[in-house]
Amino acid sequence: MKRLGFLLVGILLAGLVTGCIGKNETSTTSAITQPTHSTQVTSTTHSETPETMTSSTTSSVTKTSTTATPTKTSTPTETQSQTPTQQPKIYTREELLKNLEKIKRFTYLENVSVTFNVKIKQGNTTINAGEVSIIAKKIGYIDLESYEADINTTTRTFPGGGSSFTREIIKDGEIYLYANGMWQKLTNETLGIPPENLLNLTWEYNLVSFVKRYLKKDPQNMTIVNGSQIFYYTISDEDLKHVAEAFPGAVENKNENITVSFSNGILEMVFKNGQLYGGRLMYNMEIRIRTQDLEGKPMEIIEIGEEYDEFLIKDINVKKRVEVPKEGVRV
Repeated sequence: MKRLGFLLVGILLAGLVTGCIGKNETSTTSAITQPTHSTQVTSTTHSETPETMTSSTTSSVTKTSTTATPTKTSTPTETQSQTPTQQPKIYTREELLKNLEKIKRFTYLENVSVTFNVKIKQGNTTINAGEVSIIAKKIGYIDLESYEADINTTTRTFPGGGSSFTREIIKDGEIYLYANGMWQKLTNETLGIPPENLLNLTWEYNLVSFVKRYLKKDPQNMTIVNGSQIFYYTISDEDLKHVAEAFPGAVENKNENITVSFSNGILEMVFKNGQLYGGRLMYNMEIRIRTQDLEGKPMEIIEIGEEYDEFLIKDINVKKRVEVPKEGVRV
C-alpha cells in the first residue's frame, strides 16, 4: 500500500508560493465491478372476461329475481414459475485466510485520489487558497516469495494538470527508482532511512499482507453483495502511518518544518468465490508546512484532505520477470 510522496508536497508548495493554485475543482470517481447474477421470474398472468375468470378453484353463485335469473361463474387461474439459482458458498474468515496464505505473488491495479483543501496562514490572516487534487494510477507486481517488486505509477496534479511517471524496482535487497528521466539506487542518503526499513514495510504492508493482517480480526461490519463477501475494518492510526511509509517519497519525515497526520482510516476488502478480489482504503490526512513567502516572511501552509484508494488483485501466483536497470543508475 503506497501513498503519494512528499515530492508531491513540494509541487504543491511551489505552486502555492508562486500563486498558480486557483479555485479549480477536480473530482474523480472509480468503481470496482462486482459480479452480478439475475433471477428469471415468469410474471403472473390473468385472463378475465365480464362473465368468466378462469381459476384453479371453481365457484358458482346463482342469483334469482322476479325479472331475471342471471348466473355468474368465476374461475380465476393464477400460475407462477421461478427458475432456481444456485447460491454461492459463504466462506468463513478462516477459509479466506487459508486462501490468502496461498498467494505467493500477484499483480494489481490501483487508483488513488487525494483531495486537499489548502489554506495559507500568515500572522493573524488565513487565506483560502483553493482545492488541490492528486490522482495516481498504479500497475504493480509483488513477489512475496522472491522478495521482488515492479511498480509503475502515473500521477497527475490539479489544477494545472501536471503529470509525472515513476517506476520502482526491488530486487536482491536493493531499491531502484526511476523519476525525472533517470534511475537512482536508493541509499541511506537519498532515502532518509535505511533501505532495509523500507523493504520490511513493503513486505508487511503490501495489499495482500495488509488485508491478511486485518482479516485475522473481527470486522466492524460484513455484508454480501451479488455473492461477494465484503468486510469492513477501522484502521489504526499506527497502521496508517506505516501504510504511508511503505514506499519511497512517503517515508518517515525528518523535516521539522513539515508535519503529517492520518486519521479515520477505513479498509474495505472484497472476496469473490473465496479469493481476494479487491477493496478500498479511505482515510483523512493533514499536512502542515512552515515556510517563508517570496519576501522572506514566515507563513504556514495547511492542507487538509481525504484519500480514496481502490484496488483490484490480478494474476495470482503468476511468476513475472523483474530485472534491475542496466545503465545510467545514479547512486
